[in-house]
Amino acid sequence: MRPQLVTTLSDRSMAANRQPTLSLIIPVHNEEEVLEQQTQKLVEYVQSLMEKFEVLFVENGSTDQTSHIIEKLQKHFSFIRLIRLRKADYSTAVIEGVKAAEGKYSIVMGIDYVDLEVLNRCMRALKDYDIVICSKNKGLDKRPFLNRLVNQCYNLLAKLFFGLKYSDVEGYHGYDTKKIQAIIRDVKTRAHLCNLWVLLKARKIGLKVDEVPFIVYERRCSKFMGITRLPYLAAITLVEFIKLKCKGY
Repeated sequence: MRPQLVTTLSDRSMAANRQPTLSLIIPVHNEEEVLEQQTQKLVEYVQSLMEKFEVLFVENGSTDQTSHIIEKLQKHFSFIRLIRLRKADYSTAVIEGVKAAEGKYSIVMGIDYVDLEVLNRCMRALKDYDIVICSKNKGLDKRPFLNRLVNQCYNLLAKLFFGLKYSDVEGYHGYDTKKIQAIIRDVKTRAHLCNLWVLLKARKIGLKVDEVPFIVYERRCSKFMGITRLPYLAAITLVEFIKLKCKGY
């Protein structure tokens, strides 16, 4: 007969002490050129804010040295974790990262960050809200005109189709981890649509959402703005909008 495991108060206290306050979830795809330098900047900044945190890289479909660089970083930083996915897809990477997050709070971000102060703004807001949108439209968007136009069109469509009142559906999001893990389990979507799914499911169960200003400009050309990529993203968006409408959102 297998012995029964008893969890004592001290065991639970030790587990709580090991739990990170924040999980930083960063999808990465072919990022060998910037990964190490950006990680060093991120670690230095977050260490100035708190002691207990984790950096969770979700490598999806890279064909360069991205995974090897993360493994190298793991030898120096025990709080770095790595998830590998075979196919390149941003939404899938975000969803798997949120599912695996161990922090009380989570922030999904990209590797091209230029406004690390947004992490502090986001964390302050998460003490009172379940989801925090880091909004380019409440902050400053210095990206090229086409990027801004696509973002504005997408936000307008989200308002028209679903009545969302937020200034910016896309971008970095902060979460109360356990609450979002509970609603993201059955989400299966592609490209950039995971944020929309989360916001609509959150509205349905009454989660509280806030926005904080976010400053953004491009260090390099966006992977999503290619001539062949945009029609694909538009088609995926239309399909997902129809799918969400059919589900009653």
